[in-house]
Amino acid sequence: MRVLYLRGDHYQMGLQHGLQVNDLRPLILTSIGTRLDSLARTGGLNTMALEQVERAWYENARSTMDMLKGISEKLEIPNSQLFQYTVASYLEDRLLANTNPEGCTVWAASRSATRDGTPILVKNRDYFEGHIPMRAVAYATPQSGYRYIYVTSAGSPGVFSSGMNEHGLTVADTHVPSRDIGSGLARFTLMMDLLERQSNVPDAIAFLQSVTCMGAGNLILADAQGNLQVCENGYRQSGFIAPKEDRVVATNHFVSTEMRDQHVLRVNVRITYDETRDRYATAKSLLEHAHGTLDVRQAKQIASYHGAIALCRHRPQNDSDTISAAIYLPVQRQLLFCNGWPCQGSYETYRL
Repeated sequence: MRVLYLRGDHYQMGLQHGLQVNDLRPLILTSIGTRLDSLARTGGLNTMALEQVERAWYENARSTMDMLKGISEKLEIPNSQLFQYTVASYLEDRLLANTNPEGCTVWAASRSATRDGTPILVKNRDYFEGHIPMRAVAYATPQSGYRYIYVTSAGSPGVFSSGMNEHGLTVADTHVPSRDIGSGLARFTLMMDLLERQSNVPDAIAFLQSVTCMGAGNLILADAQGNLQVCENGYRQSGFIAPKEDRVVATNHFVSTEMRDQHVLRVNVRITYDETRDRYATAKSLLEHAHGTLDVRQAKQIASYHGAIALCRHRPQNDSDTISAAIYLPVQRQLLFCNGWPCQGSYETYRL
């Protein structure tokens, strides 16, 4: 498993990221080429849209732009190309393209729901096959802000999946095909900003309510005090979902009053609206059944679940849907990470 150590300002963190994944440059270039070729064929490389996002990020997400600059310089990849790759998901969402959206199942529990009352947050990361050898865990010590640990992909800026800071604030995301999108802050920027600046869920929610988001996803939050929340992320508005019986779940659709009508129904794709709703219902049912007994052992079982609706997902021909599982323990400041299918892999412990 690749472990990155990043320190300093965001440009320096980008340089260090690039240096420490330099041997993966051919894989990163292949991933970039595949994603951008697909966008070019569908007309998704819209110059005006790219310019709008670039202006917005230079104004409000300078940390991400500086990190991108450092990564591109050290990997000797044109900055414009890496920027397009980083914005690819947004460009696809603008087209309402019939491409396979990123998946993921995330849940969190605390207080009455867990065996010892302490919080736990778990993410099954469902992502593109090409990112399997590009998985990484990063320790970050920013020049200004809190220290944090996060799960990411080589060549990608910000917190590109999930993370936890030194105060125990923990965040993970899921993608949602949405109509309510625009040139705001991407989820990987939001998660990096949250981990560097906020120490608990109430402060994180106040921050999310104060900024303009790109949309198209969920942010799932937990902290060491046991607070939980889901933010259904939109450009014009967002929905906030409080825990029910000290549990929250998010997959790849919206459920709040504000956002549930914004989901884009796509056809001829593997991840469908029914599929994400089924996973959501399955995760909720498993958590309800385990209420009061949830712990690391139970979390591993849920991440590995292969019932009628699997949460550990495999494609035919042994390609991987669920490329990793992360179990965060905010009180202990620990990440238990499974590098591969949760049903077959083992977990390594990373301490902050």
